[in-house]
Amino acid sequence: MKKLFLVLCMLVIGGMALAACQPAAPTATEAPAATQAPANTQAPAATEVPTIPALSGTVRVGSWDGADGLIPWNDAITSFEVAYPGVKVQLESVPQGYGDKLLAEFASGTAPDVFQVGDGDVAKFAAQGVFEPLDPYISGEKGSVPLDTSVFYPAIANVGKVDGTTYLFTKDYSPLTVYYNKDLFDAAGVAYPTEGWTQADFLDAAQKLTVKDASGNITQWGAMIPDGWGDWVWDRGILPIIYQYGGDIMSPDGKKASGYLDSDATVAALQWYTDLFTKYKVAPTKADVAALSGQDLFATGKVAMMWSGVWNIGGYQKNNPDLHFGMAGLPQGKQPGNSICWAGFALYNKSQNKDAAWAFLRWIGADKGAEEFAKYALTDVKSIAEAQGKATDPTYAPIMADLANVQPLPDFRTVKYGDCVVTPFHAALEDYFANGGDLKTIMTKVAADADACLAK
Repeated sequence: MKKLFLVLCMLVIGGMALAACQPAAPTATEAPAATQAPANTQAPAATEVPTIPALSGTVRVGSWDGADGLIPWNDAITSFEVAYPGVKVQLESVPQGYGDKLLAEFASGTAPDVFQVGDGDVAKFAAQGVFEPLDPYISGEKGSVPLDTSVFYPAIANVGKVDGTTYLFTKDYSPLTVYYNKDLFDAAGVAYPTEGWTQADFLDAAQKLTVKDASGNITQWGAMIPDGWGDWVWDRGILPIIYQYGGDIMSPDGKKASGYLDSDATVAALQWYTDLFTKYKVAPTKADVAALSGQDLFATGKVAMMWSGVWNIGGYQKNNPDLHFGMAGLPQGKQPGNSICWAGFALYNKSQNKDAAWAFLRWIGADKGAEEFAKYALTDVKSIAEAQGKATDPTYAPIMADLANVQPLPDFRTVKYGDCVVTPFHAALEDYFANGGDLKTIMTKVAADADACLAK
């Protein structure tokens, strides 16, 4: 899977980006989820702390976070140990080589009781059988009193499921969203995006906001899609468009791409996307981005809209006071649709202290400890987000309103998704951008090759 190769922003706990949104593929996930600067330092309302039997022992916790990224971990651990004085939490921070270490510990049966997981590794770990199913704990059959899952945003909580079984709680995440430069919109006399705007509205605005000089050279593009790292075949950024057309990239069971990747709906979505570059020329190409290497094209006013994740918000607010920008939910097609970059927490199925480990997992995923992570990233706990004012804040309200449209990740359907589907899909799109052709024919060939690969 392609992975994002730039540090996306400088934020309070560092420039962080989701593992599946980075360019080079390490052995396993080593980069944490998209983060943002704290928007509210007041203690938000957490879920009710359950009353459970006394717990004791040590809970080992694995994370790839390091340096300032450990602040929420340490604060959550402190509050947990106050609430559960019989339990000691041992945080094992491995900023480099986390994935390799975790795989070795799985092989030896010595993995941490609770461990952090990036979205690019979920299918692999599920196939290895290292996740403890959480549904018996949520129901109260094991561990503690039941957990009312209505505390979560449903579409985000569903990301933690594989084949209908809950294996993970959300640590942090980012849906896709649109940034827009208010000054450039005002100069062009273009109305700001509103709730319910469409792909046609997006294209119309992008055309009006694309500016050429006297020689016909583009000096300002209407839109950058996706973000500024020049990867115009980033599947996570394209998936929302496919969903909005009613398409998909592969079957729900992860066994075939034919009939999905080459469906009329998916091909129409890809045509709309590629036309932004090749037909309408409202978005900078990979070559354009390379020629302007090192520049943030949105922050410098070279693009008027940017299709990206939330990871730039905090940096822009802190470091670019003259950048007057707003946020909008994704423009919609035939139906709503969005995708997500995501990281979660899991419980090791060979843990020797599962009750205490579950208590800590619940603490950081749904209870008081989740407040600490919410200071730096979007939270799945509705009461915390609401106490932070996310639903009414002008910057975050459009993003939160679009959460209901997030679809589960195809990455979780099969461990072969990256090699069998994403890799040939990326290669085919790169070739299309370079040489043109018929997208239906191209995707039919990719789907057939993907099917053969998936069947092995």
